[in-house]
Formats: sequence, C-alpha cells, structure tokens
Amino acid sequence: MLSVGDVDLLSEASCAVMPGQVVGLVGGNGCGKSTLLKCIAGKRSVQDGEIAISKELEVGYFEQTAVSGSQKTVYQEARARMDRVNAAEKALRAAEAACETEDDKDACMAADVLMDCLAEFDAAGGYEAEKRIAGVLDGLGFARSQWDVKCDDLSGGWQMRVALARLLLSPAGSGEKGLLLLDEPTNHLDEAAKTWLATWIKDSPCTTLIVSHEAELLDGACSHMAEVRGKGLHWYTGNFTKFLEDREERISIAKATYEKQLAEEAELKDFIRRFSANASKSTQAQSRQKLLDKLQKEMRKTVSAATATISDGAAGDASKMNLRLTKPPPSNQVQLKLTDGVLGYSADAPILRGSLALEREMRVVVLGPNGAGKSTLLKSISGTMPLISGEREITDDRVKLGVFSQDLAQYLPKEKSCLEYVLDVAREDDPATIEQVGRQALGALGITGTMALRKIGSLSGGEKARVALAAFVLQPRNCLLLDEPSNHLDVGAVQALTDGLRGWDGCLFAVSHNKAFCESLNPTHVIRVKNGQFHMENCYGLTDADFEHEEQTGDATAMAKSAVTTTEEAVAVEEKELAPAR
Repeated sequence: MLSVGDVDLLSEASCAVMPGQVVGLVGGNGCGKSTLLKCIAGKRSVQDGEIAISKELEVGYFEQTAVSGSQKTVYQEARARMDRVNAAEKALRAAEAACETEDDKDACMAADVLMDCLAEFDAAGGYEAEKRIAGVLDGLGFARSQWDVKCDDLSGGWQMRVALARLLLSPAGSGEKGLLLLDEPTNHLDEAAKTWLATWIKDSPCTTLIVSHEAELLDGACSHMAEVRGKGLHWYTGNFTKFLEDREERISIAKATYEKQLAEEAELKDFIRRFSANASKSTQAQSRQKLLDKLQKEMRKTVSAATATISDGAAGDASKMNLRLTKPPPSNQVQLKLTDGVLGYSADAPILRGSLALEREMRVVVLGPNGAGKSTLLKSISGTMPLISGEREITDDRVKLGVFSQDLAQYLPKEKSCLEYVLDVAREDDPATIEQVGRQALGALGITGTMALRKIGSLSGGEKARVALAAFVLQPRNCLLLDEPSNHLDVGAVQALTDGLRGWDGCLFAVSHNKAFCESLNPTHVIRVKNGQFHMENCYGLTDADFEHEEQTGDATAMAKSAVTTTEEAVAVEEKELAPAR
C-alpha cells in the first residue's frame, strides 16, 4: 500500500520487473507514479508491503532537479559518475608518474603496476569513454563548443540535460546491472533529443522504469507498460500504443469476470447465512467462508479494472477538466512593440536581433531549433530580461502581461497549501476573491476536496503544474506569454488549457515544440527564430516541416558567450536584410 496523507494511491498493488525490461509507468497526474518511483529509489517508504531490489543492481534516479550551482564544466559533470573509468584513469596517471623515477628497481616495479593499471583501464572501458561521452552529449543537443561551459552558466533546462547525461553515463544507466529510474526525462528536450533518448534507452542493456506523458518516448523505448488506475497497478506487454489497444479488451473481460464474482459471492453469502447455525451443515459453512474470503480478495484486484472510467488516448482514471480563463481586460489594438531589438545577456554576446508588434487577438507561435533563443525572446518581451539595445514599448497602460513558464511550478511556495497559494495570487488583482473561486479553479484541473488543502511541497510535478495553471488563469490578463506550457502537464491538463484558450480574445504568444499543442491554438502568426534573427509572418497552417528544424545544438546563451566573434560576423552580414515585421 502507498499513501500520501489521508489519500491511498495504491492498494494491494504487485508486479515484477525482469532484467532488461523497459517499463513505462503511466497514469493520471497525482495517481502516485512519481511517489512510487521515489519508493523504488529508496527516497521514501511504502505504508504496507515491500519493494525488493536485487543487491547486484546499481540504482540511478532522475528527478526534476538540475545541477545549478555546479562550477564543473558540462564535460566534467557529465563524466562525474563514471566511477570505474575515473578511478582507473586516476590510477593510470599515478602509475605513469611513478615510472619517471631514475631508480631502475623502482622503475621496474612501477612498470608492473602500470601494466595492471592499463589492463584495468581497458576493462573499465576507458578507451571508449570519450566516444560514449560524446555520443550522449551530442544526442542531448550539446554543441562541442559548450562542453567547457560551467554548468552554473546554463539555463535550467540545459542543466537538466547535464543531469540526465551524467546519469546515462553512470553505472546505473549503462550496464546490465543498472536500474534506471526516470521521472519525466523529456520535459526539457526537443524532438531530436527525445528521439535519440528513446533509441538509447531501447538499446541499453540496463533495466529501466520511466514515468512520462510523452507517447513518442513510451512507444519508442518501452517493452512493457504499468498503468496506475483505480488504486491498482495494471501490467501490459508492449509499448504505449499496444497498451491502449489491449486495455479496452482487458476492461471488458474484467467487467464480465466481476459480474460472475458478484453472483458467486451472493451464493456463498446465502449458504453461510442459512447454514452457519446448523450443526450438520456448520463444517460446510466454514468451508464456504474460506472460499468467500479468497473470492473477496480476488474481487478487490478485479474491481479497479472492472469499474474503470478512462479517457481515449490517455492513461489512468478519466478526469474531465474544464478550464475557463478570466475575460481579458480592454486595451488598444497594438499592445506591445519591440523595435530593432538586440537580445541577450551581454553586448559582447548577443543572442537575437529583430522587431515585432503584438496585437489583440493575435495568436503567435514561435518556431525554431532548440537552443536558438526562443525562450530568450519571450523573456525579453515579458520584460524579465533587459534589451541590449533597441526599444520595448507597452503601448497602453491597460495592457497586462501574463507569463506561464516551463519552470513556474518549481518556484511555487512549498509551505503553502494549493488553495492558499491560488487565492493569494488571485487577490493581488482582486482582494475580494472568495474561497469558492479558488476551489473552482483548482477543481477544474482535478484538484478537489482535501487535496486542495495539501501543502504544495507534497505534490507531484504534474500536480504542481496544475496549481500554477489554476493560479495563472485567475489573473485578468490580455496578453499571455506561454513558454513550453505542455512540459509538465498531462494530456488532460493540456487539453483543458487549449479548450480554455479557444474562446479567449486577448493576445497569445506561445513557445512550444509540441506540434499538436501549437495546432490547437489556431495560430494567426508564426515567429521564426534562426541564426541569431527572428521575424514574424502570417500563418496559413502548420506542417511537419515547421517542426523539423536543422538543429542548432547547445544553449543559446552559452553558445553566444563561447562564439562572440562568429555571431557578430553573422549578424553584420544578415543585418542588411532585416526589416521590422508586423
């Protein structure tokens, strides 16, 4: 059994994961996926039952924490947990130094030690280490020029990539005796990196458990699926698509089985009631009671599947969400202008240049390779990042910007309850906001009853994202800036957000690599970001080609710092062609 507070997440759940299997752990937000993963990782305990892990396994756990504060370079941090290779290399360097002695006897002894160290370095995979490191860093989108950048200089998303690279290169992530536990590993990855990660996991000899709402990853990597639904753990063979197909049939069978069990239970209860006091039949009644106890135990396993309510294309219990955004306040038609903007953190290392104007009822989607500076553009528009040069103008005092960023959930106050935080945010604009309004916003996203009173620090990543979204939609804004909003939201929450935006007539500006999400916004304009430039154009529909970019690897900020000269030369050539866009 697994519980959080007074809520039971799992009851009488069992499964066995065999060596080499890649298991996708799926279900609705808040059902207990991440909590179960923490239990397997030894980060917390279960209330009843046990989790048994072979003592031979090296366990590696990837959670939603980055490597901020690390003064190591990307390369150093990535190889930091290659313990055997690092130890063998250290011993080899020491043995090489010992061989430099002028004493013949010591030199001979040092040579013997050196030979042993060379053998261990070879056995540890030392000669292939650089190739492995390069393969992982390249696959996750790091530019070679970025390898020497300190991790603390990277954005949060790129720090998460470093943490993932470090884990994949560790014994837990790269050997037959590795047990890899991945909690939403794709949240900060672009499409190319997601595809690479799915292939890497599938080809890896280690055993892997993945919590993810990315169907592409679950299809490309998984050999089995475990669905958390109805407080049970339901096991399927095959990838995510196969799981969705098989689940329908299994639920039908479970319902039929449960009906038979109910009939059998009624017969046993009737026999026990009629004959338990009868001396000649008491032995038979006792026997029936044992059968009834066994049957009821089986029924508890069947009922979660038999009484299931599910959503098409999604895992876990169905939860219809209805999100309604606050009506946008009135404003001028043109809300914001960015003229001759030079964007970045330093005049010596500009990231982007361009001009744009945002108008009411515009729906703008930002397209471009990962690392090109899309989030930098959003930060500059929002005013959280000062321009290097150029002008940013809010054309009307009535324009109110609202920003929903991919990292917003990480900065919520952990000590506050969900309801307390949502009301605090709403009352910044309307001090008279009553508790019912906050509960309705949370309830629309599946956070109801006593769950709304739980501390934010006790929530899963997906639940925190829902709390952040509930607070966000209660703020009266007429220009919304969305930075990868689908990263931490499951299918149901993303659908609720897009449904809520359909009838909303303010200005919408969205950075997202999720094609389905972008299409659902019905964009009127697109901004294309590439090679240090951005420009806006009308949108007449999105195609697959719009999301198949020539990849620009590396964090835009770090790349700008390490390639100032190259960037300035490119800007000088292309600046002549730049014209302000509407």
